[in-house]
Amino acid sequence: MTAQDDLTPGDRPAKDRAKGDYQVGYCRPPAAHRFKHGNTANPKGRKKGSHNRKVLIREVLFEPVTVREGDTVRQMPALEAVLKKTLSKALAGDNKAALTIIGLAHKEGILTPEQEQLVEDLSETDLAILEDVKRRLEASTSEQAHEPAANANGEG
Repeated sequence: MTAQDDLTPGDRPAKDRAKGDYQVGYCRPPAAHRFKHGNTANPKGRKKGSHNRKVLIREVLFEPVTVREGDTVRQMPALEAVLKKTLSKALAGDNKAALTIIGLAHKEGILTPEQEQLVEDLSETDLAILEDVKRRLEASTSEQAHEPAANANGEG
């Protein structure tokens, strides 16, 4: 049995702590090779207070904007304002806006079976536009899922 075997788990030295009373060795590089005071390991890295892409997009989309609805003026997130504007364009006869709204509703699964049937009965060009909207939404969702791995490397 060694001296280390007599230690309880809480008494064991940490792996990154140097063992012994020497000046240079494990976790103790020579003084000439250590970081100088005030030096950072990654001088071109992301600055403090800056945001990665996902945080920046979230801040912009949920930033409150002032919107006039009839006679009232109210604050709402920018994303909500964009959705309302797209819906008003769709109701005014803009087919692309209508298919975008339908695509969002279809992707989120909020359509009833009767409404689903109406979507399936659309013309080929409308279905192509709807499929394009779905593809773009899925691409943006998968891009957001892979983004945290890229941001862990200091990118952003």
